[in-house]
Amino acid sequence: MKRANPQGIGIEVNPAITFASIYGNDSLFVARASPNAAHWLPKGDIALDMLTGGLLTSLGDMPTLCAASVSTDDCLGLMRDAGFRIPSDIYRYFDVKDYMRLIKKLCLGGRKIVTQHVHPENEIPSECCWVSPSVLSFLNNKANLEKLVPVDIVPSRKILPVQEMIKADRTWNPPCVIKAVTDESSGGGVDVYICHSPIDIQKAGAFFIECHHVVIEDYLNMRRNLCLNYCMSKEGDITYLGFAEQVSDVDGIYRGNWIDFKEECPCEIIEAGMKVVRAAFDRGYYGFFGMDVALLEDGHYKIFDLNFRANGSTPAVLYAESIRRKYQKHVMRFRRFTGEGNYRQMLDAVYKAMGNEMFLPLGSCDPSAGPYKQQQPLLIGLILGETRQDVLEKEKELASLGLNG
Repeated sequence: MKRANPQGIGIEVNPAITFASIYGNDSLFVARASPNAAHWLPKGDIALDMLTGGLLTSLGDMPTLCAASVSTDDCLGLMRDAGFRIPSDIYRYFDVKDYMRLIKKLCLGGRKIVTQHVHPENEIPSECCWVSPSVLSFLNNKANLEKLVPVDIVPSRKILPVQEMIKADRTWNPPCVIKAVTDESSGGGVDVYICHSPIDIQKAGAFFIECHHVVIEDYLNMRRNLCLNYCMSKEGDITYLGFAEQVSDVDGIYRGNWIDFKEECPCEIIEAGMKVVRAAFDRGYYGFFGMDVALLEDGHYKIFDLNFRANGSTPAVLYAESIRRKYQKHVMRFRRFTGEGNYRQMLDAVYKAMGNEMFLPLGSCDPSAGPYKQQQPLLIGLILGETRQDVLEKEKELASLGLNG
């Protein structure tokens, strides 16, 4: 589908740093999770395939393996028309079977693989990985938070066997938060269960039945929920990239981020994150890192989650300053959307929003190009505005165009 470039579209924007500058151009970036190690990630092939499209704008010249449904000519053309640079070296897979075939072929070809999510050894051998899978598993396992963060700035917490969950309502007063202890990747709030009553704790026992252990934490009354982004080179140079305010629903499921240039993050929290990154480097990690921090009503803060990979907010953080300068917008909201019609109808709506300089797409998925033709098209991107209220009004305009958050 050939499109003219509407007026106002295509203002070039640039990330603060690219993945290629950290990982190089000789390695291969893989954002998808293994189908055999994705229990605590968003469900469904289309959700996992969408993960492979969300970081395309941030890779620079780094080769990548991604789903065909997120890298059609129209998908890539949309991002280029929005002013983003897309890597030229893209390996595409159609479905899970094709993904597994390509992964094995690329490993045999001697490529070093930079994975967002740990794969079983028989899928991506350790010697093919940029960072050892055992290091990634240790760092991302929620049981190990206190081994990386000082105990006085983490929530009060306890690790216990799942079998004892039913007794937890007698020793831990709700509300509380229960999290999976796992060496597999987790994210999007899928591995979190917020309990408001003893009955909820018993329900959580069934929810986490496949875990050997869980973490049970104090529920935090947050004033703000921040995700700080960092990256670290192989030589150990650490860069603080910025922060985004996280939005979660009542069940703890991730619903996007605010970037507001009027808001600031306390310097002591940024410095705490630098120490966490340094501790991870000492254990063999380098790359991108996201740290979730609760700013509490009493003025204190707690670090409650660590994600040693690029985060959902990472592309938005990387591009925020360039977008602010080019578009003169000081508030942005990163959101995921579902299109009401087919992919082409969704594109019409997106180009209209882009022409009005109210939205920038960071990725999309055309279900007709994948194994889920009956699903609705997906979109991620940034709503631009002068204030948060302005952005919320524009979000309503996007809904009127058939883009539902």
